[in-house]
This record gives sequence, C-alpha cells and structure tokens, in this order.
Amino acid sequence: MKVLVRILILLAIIMTVIFYSDQTVQENDLLEAPGPTGQALPQENLLPPSGEESVPRPEKGLSTLIGQHTKKVVESFGEPNRIEPSAYGYEWWVYNRSLDSYMMVGVNGDTITQIYIAGESLDASPYQVGQSIDDLYRFTIIESEITVQIDSNVYTFTINDQDMTNRLLIKFDGLFAQIYMDEEDQEVEAIRFTDPKTLVLHQPYEMTYKGDYLAPKVPSTTLQKSIDASNERQLFELTNVYRSRHSVNTVIEDDALGLVASKHSEDMAMQNYFSHESPDFGDLENRLEESLIVYDSAAENLAANYYDSAEVVNGWLNSSDHREVLLKEDFTHLGVGTFGKYYTQNFVKREMNVRKGQ
Repeated sequence: MKVLVRILILLAIIMTVIFYSDQTVQENDLLEAPGPTGQALPQENLLPPSGEESVPRPEKGLSTLIGQHTKKVVESFGEPNRIEPSAYGYEWWVYNRSLDSYMMVGVNGDTITQIYIAGESLDASPYQVGQSIDDLYRFTIIESEITVQIDSNVYTFTINDQDMTNRLLIKFDGLFAQIYMDEEDQEVEAIRFTDPKTLVLHQPYEMTYKGDYLAPKVPSTTLQKSIDASNERQLFELTNVYRSRHSVNTVIEDDALGLVASKHSEDMAMQNYFSHESPDFGDLENRLEESLIVYDSAAENLAANYYDSAEVVNGWLNSSDHREVLLKEDFTHLGVGTFGKYYTQNFVKREMNVRKGQ
C-alpha cells in the first residue's frame, strides 16, 4: 500500500511538472513606460544651457539630415515606402526596403525633424547599430541631466538609473541622440536623432521646465485611427527587424490575430484597465477561441503609455519575459493591435498549411 501511495505521489508530481512546462498560452507581466509619471513640473530657477555643454554635431551620417529639406533624404534614399501620421504633428516617412536598412524619418512640413535608425547597414555616425555598449561608453559623454533651450524656454530632462542602462540621451549642438540599448546582448539596438522641439514634445524622460509647456495637439478620432494603424505596422516591422538581427525566423502578419489584438487594446482603453484578462472577453485563450484562431501555442505581450512604437519595442526587448516572446523561434504568425497608448502583440505557432477555422 505504501508503495502505491508513493507511486501516486510521484505521478502527481510528474503531471504537475509537465503541465507547467508545456503551457500553450503564455501571458507576461504588464509593461508600462519608464518615463514621466505625470505632467512635467514648472520650475522658475532653471538656467539655460551654457555653450560649453554642447558637443559639435556629427559631420557625416544620417544625423546631418536633421533640419534639412526632405529633398535631401529623397536624393539619398528615394521616395519612402509609406508616409504615415504620428500623434505629434509630424509625419513618418518609412523606409522598409530591407530589414538591415530599416529607418523612419520624421517630417514636419518639408523639414526633417528626427530619424529613427534600426538598420545595421545605415550610417548612424558617430554611433552604429550593433555597436558594443563598452565601445559606446569609451567615447561618449554621459550626463544624468540634459537641458534644452527653445527661444526663451528652458527644459531639463532627468535620465534615471533605468534609462542609463537602455535609453541614453546625448546632447550635440542643436541636436539630440537617443541611444536604445539591448541590456542582455550589451549592444546598441537603435538610434534616434531628433531636433530640440520634437524631443520636448515627446517628453521621453522626467522633465521640468521654465516658460511655455509644449504639448501636442490632440488628434481627431479619425486621425487617431490612422495613427493606431501606423503604430501597428511599425511594431510588426520592427519585431521582424529584431528577430532577424537575433537570427530568429521572421513572423507572418495575420489579420485575424491583429483584430484580436486590436480589440483587446481598445477594450483596455475604453474600460480603463491594463491586464491580459478582459472583464468581458476573458484571457488570451478565451479570445483566440472566440475568434476561431487555430494555433499550437500562443503568447501575448502588452505595453502601455509609451509614446510610439519604437519605444515599445525597446521596452519589450529589455524585459526578460517579453523578450522571450518577441524572439521566440517557435512562433510563426503575429497580430498587433494599438489603441491610443495601449499596445498588444499576439503571437502564435501554427503549421503553415493549416488555415483558420479548420
């Protein structure tokens, strides 16, 4: 009898291990943007930056296009593959001809205001995608406070300890560089060059200011739908950029999965919650079943309060559980859904010859 009891206990332990090691649906912890926790605070004793603080602008590379007419980027790279709206008044010119030359150019009117560089083959001088963080630190002045002056207005950004590990801000003369870093691989994953006004509008770090508070105009509902669609396309493409860079198969865009993801992002925004579990539609497994999605395994990444898709991907890459999903070899299909500042990724593994609804 004692032997039988021991056998039953052993079987129970084995079944428990199998259950937890073979879950087909994965839901990670929730990820919120690490930047400002509220509106920037006015501070009357802020001093304008001194000229000695500025490093000369790079003399070559894509950063030299900031402030230039759009014809300059067209001369070098041709017309963009897409032109998309943003939530900050500028348009994104998206160049996605290849994964190793992926970039997005921010354009306001006819002027280039920022460039986000994710492709390894692009010239991001004095930096480079794929550059080691050790190498970056050897020749870069890192500061925990950066001051920006626009006319008579002064804005000071505080770079916290977490930002120092994966999201640096570097100041040049009339130009700023955000360096997105991969903490695990200890490499530069992307670079964003931006003009002062765009940086202040984004407010990516804790900010105090003296003078006028710059805030983007609230988009109409019609424009916001277009902005959401833009963020969805960019998140999908950037996911494949980073999967390819890490020698992982790229995923296929799945419209039905995208609809599930979009509905969940909208549901979170409209009902003011942030969770994998919807009060009305249940967890990921429930939502996939309701939509007749066929899959062998599935996972969901969520994020909230990031100001654009590039920031979201950086957050996911530097969160171990979200990174595991983002770069998981098994997944074959992806749907992305954005609603305002709520972002959802739904990955599935599916045999290529299996159709939805079968």
